[in-house]
Amino acid sequence: MRRFTLSRERRTWKMTTLVTAVLLAGTLQAGCAVALLNASAAGDVDKARRLMNSGHGADERFPLVGTSPLMLAAGHGQVDMLSVLIEAGADVNATDFTGWTALHAAAFQGDRRSVQLLLEHDAIPSKSRWFLQSPAEIAETLGHHDLVPLLRRNENQPAQVMPTAPEGTD
Repeated sequence: MRRFTLSRERRTWKMTTLVTAVLLAGTLQAGCAVALLNASAAGDVDKARRLMNSGHGADERFPLVGTSPLMLAAGHGQVDMLSVLIEAGADVNATDFTGWTALHAAAFQGDRRSVQLLLEHDAIPSKSRWFLQSPAEIAETLGHHDLVPLLRRNENQPAQVMPTAPEGTD
């Protein structure tokens, strides 16, 4: 019995086609999120509000990598945008595929106001999966020494959990 095998070139072409299709599908899906991601990075609060009022969610992500508007706003020091996104329900502890959060981005940027705002809304300053550094370690490495005590103080603090109503009550 003869086994059918693909040549190396044919296998490479098929894999390239598959990867291209996945990336294209992700990019097309991201079309909706890109406008909000761009507005968040630029600090364009009015545009972000218009987009969210027209159905875009505050937690829309760029496919495959999972970058959120909150991460971009924090990474660009856009404190007003952070407030708008948090008010709209953005998850302050959302992670991208590496485990990076908005707090990691704010620590990287060295923006104390962004770090403070995120911590006030229960951001958890834990290590990421990819870089294996906590926001405090990132701040320390990059010379943002004024942030280190604030981040370290919150590293071991559990996130505040809202009490839930007992079952059967409204």
